[in-house]
Amino acid sequence: MKLWIVTVPALFLALSGTSRAETLREAAVAAAGEAALPAAPEEGDADDGEESDPARTRVYWKDHATHFEMEGALIQLSNRIQFRFTHTDPPDDLQLPGTTARGQGKGSFRIRRAKTTFEGWFWKPELTFELQLNWAEPEPGASTDTPLEDGYLQWDASRTGAFMIRAGQFKVPLGRQEMSTSSGLQFVERSILSFEFTRGRDIGVEVRGRIANDKLEYRAGMFNGNPASRLDNDNTKFQYNARISLQPFGRVAYRESDLESGDGPLLAVEAEIESNNLHGATNANDLNTTILGTSVMFKYRGVSLYGEYFDRERKPETGPTFKSNGYIVQGGVFLVRDRVEVAGRYASFDPTDQVGGDDVTERGAALNYFVLGHALKLQADYREVENDALDQRTREVRFQTQFVF
Repeated sequence: MKLWIVTVPALFLALSGTSRAETLREAAVAAAGEAALPAAPEEGDADDGEESDPARTRVYWKDHATHFEMEGALIQLSNRIQFRFTHTDPPDDLQLPGTTARGQGKGSFRIRRAKTTFEGWFWKPELTFELQLNWAEPEPGASTDTPLEDGYLQWDASRTGAFMIRAGQFKVPLGRQEMSTSSGLQFVERSILSFEFTRGRDIGVEVRGRIANDKLEYRAGMFNGNPASRLDNDNTKFQYNARISLQPFGRVAYRESDLESGDGPLLAVEAEIESNNLHGATNANDLNTTILGTSVMFKYRGVSLYGEYFDRERKPETGPTFKSNGYIVQGGVFLVRDRVEVAGRYASFDPTDQVGGDDVTERGAALNYFVLGHALKLQADYREVENDALDQRTREVRFQTQFVF
């Protein structure tokens, strides 16, 4: 691997977004304070023909987003861009596109993500929404060429966050790393485990909430079971998900680095299940898949430890049922509190128990420099991905910056 690529980090600064509130009522409170929030209109006010008072409208910048606060609504607008450089050294017997020989390395720049997000509430604070567009690339497998990532409406029926109903397109509740915002990852990208066992976004409905003095989070939903932004369901069946998270010391954000624990520890212990029967979806030998998962996240005084395990059973339309499993162990520690962090990762999965010696493994290390928390950071990592079945090993060095405005 060429030595010159170690100079690339000097080209980058990093900026990342903050986590989304469980409901945007909470975001509104955090942005303006309870007393400053515009009062929700009384029943019938929306049709009384009166114009809104311009004096009640405020536009301000807070938490790396532009807020539009007005009578009966709050809209937050933010943009996030990820600019990445990757140098790849392939196996000796593999030729990368654009190279002239097998085993020849290749570097390239890329806009990995370029997102615009609108979120807020309207009519009443318990009725929230999010619209997120990714201009860099469509969702994998989408049947329409659309930038849509998230688009949903959520109603907090309890008005306390204990019972909420969400409908639209959003991430299904499977996999802590997949559910974590890309702006809060310790490595430049998610692990091979996340890409193998989780699918990201889908269209459907979900009930969710936090109970037991905010120590227990639950989510359960029904989805099409195919990639996001499809025009319809691929068959007559649906995908079902359920997830529960015990957080005894307070909320554990869906971010990986510890910038939040303060003087006390944070812990999340989680269990989840997914059932997705794709029989009849295509002309191929479609699978009926059940996934069981468990994860743990611990954060304390700049130290973060994360582990996750998946056990998957798949039944083809023809042929025997087979199983596969995988796990990840990842941790980080700040060398300089809230400034310089190092992290390590080990992930591995077995595609099928019907074949021996076919494991896929990822090993990696990362270095992060936080200029302004997750608002401004530089990320660099190195990883090796080894495929036992192909007897191949690929090495990558990656640098990334992201910024929100």
